[in-house]
Amino acid sequence: MRKYLSVFEITVRSRLSSLGDLAGMAILLAIILFVFVQLWRITLGADGAVLEGFTLNEMIWYYVGTETIILSMLPIHRVLEREIREGDVAIRLNKPIGYVSFHAAAFLGEAFVRLFILIGVGGIVTTWLVGPLDFQWTSLPALLLIFFTSLLLNFTYSAIIGLSAFWTEDVTGLFFVMDRMKWLLGGFLLPVSMFPEPLRTLAEWLPFRWMIYEPAKLLVHFSWADFARVLGAQVLVFVVVGGVVALMNHRGLKRLNVNGG
Repeated sequence: MRKYLSVFEITVRSRLSSLGDLAGMAILLAIILFVFVQLWRITLGADGAVLEGFTLNEMIWYYVGTETIILSMLPIHRVLEREIREGDVAIRLNKPIGYVSFHAAAFLGEAFVRLFILIGVGGIVTTWLVGPLDFQWTSLPALLLIFFTSLLLNFTYSAIIGLSAFWTEDVTGLFFVMDRMKWLLGGFLLPVSMFPEPLRTLAEWLPFRWMIYEPAKLLVHFSWADFARVLGAQVLVFVVVGGVVALMNHRGLKRLNVNGG
């Protein structure tokens, strides 16, 4: 465990020393939130209308949560695909650290820094546009844990796509389908509670909502009961998806054929 914490810490320090290249991402988030405010002001009006439990203020803060999760992610599937295709994975195997676990620690270190920057920028912009969130500061540690676990789930999901390169080499098409499915059914563009049937029922049965919708919703409508429910579900999903990643990694390494030797 200490090895992975060291990788996490080194990645965080490296990212903190070069924050300038994240400015574009922060500007993008500000633009996205501004556009969503204009769209939802037309939808909800200015009379304090509520749609599926969301006011205008809560809806925009919900998007702060979803955008933070998505923009915090690195294209880890591309990293895994490239290392597998070019044979660099063999170099990793010579080191006393798990291949996927190493990438998980590095991914979380990078995402950790992005998470705080995006929440900060998103919070400032959204407060300026629609006002502050009715926030319980005592819930902050719980929310950070939920968002961190969400990033871990998103990593394992992307790792499945990347590790598919052991069999397909090019995972671009698979990524496009699976990632857009997560976006659409995970509540990235619209809260799952607003989905029409039977799409809503389908989304509730799939694991994607625990990666995006539920953490963002918890940011807006926090309760300790919901925190326990979401965390429990995230752990369960991680056990299943993480098991798939471990199996793919094991079988992929067994059939590894490095080009040129």
